[in-house]
Amino acid sequence: MEAIRPKRAKWRTLKFKRRPRKLSKRSGTSQPETMNDNEAEQIDRLLLSSLRFWEVERDLIEERLQARGC
Repeated sequence: MEAIRPKRAKWRTLKFKRRPRKLSKRSGTSQPETMNDNEAEQIDRLLLSSLRFWEVERDLIEERLQARGC
């Protein structure tokens, strides 16, 4: 009589025989373009403007909360 192998043992052996996956190369990816000074200055102005806007919004929200007594 032959010993019966559990199915799980077969699965384990197959798992170890698999080939390791190869990592794909970074072909086709390019370096990000650098900005000139004018573009950087425009972005800085936009960021400052948005920060001022949200600061005012936050102040208004805080005033409304204080007026409600929260």
